Amino acid sequence: PFEKGLNPFVTPELGFEFHYFFTRKFWMAYKCMGLVVAPGGFGTCDELFEILSLMRTGKIKQKLPVILFGSQYWSDVLDVKAMEQHGLVGADELEDLFSCDTAEAAFNHLKEYWERVEKEGALPSSPQPKPVRDCTVDQPALKKQRQEVAQGTDERP
Repeated sequence: PFEKGLNPFVTPELGFEFHYFFTRKFWMAYKCMGLVVAPGGFGTCDELFEILSLMRTGKIKQKLPVILFGSQYWSDVLDVKAMEQHGLVGADELEDLFSCDTAEAAFNHLKEYWERVEKEGALPSSPQPKPVRDCTVDQPALKKQRQEVAQGTDERP
């Protein structure tokens, strides 16, 4: 709520401003190869939990590295061990979270993660178009309903 524009560290030619949150979130997740989350407020937490939820529900098919930048901040703000103890998240989900305090550590984690994925042969591919389905009606009930509508004998309101 305090920010009125782009972060001063963003190169203006590379910055995007979205009118709708869902558009921002869509593009954030669409080609995401990892998430590095700096200390922030509710909006930052919203985007962090959005990506974690999309991975948990399988909406994002590829597991992604999630880096919490600023170890002390995130340990103060987010007690993920408590979530695990209450049975709300699994230990395997917590493995996806990596906390660090330097850009070098974040970069090395991302690099090592994707090198491991590449070695395992599990690199994500670009989405492929879905095959076109045959939409012709061959169900008897729908054929009958269409005939009734065409003949004016359909009794639906």
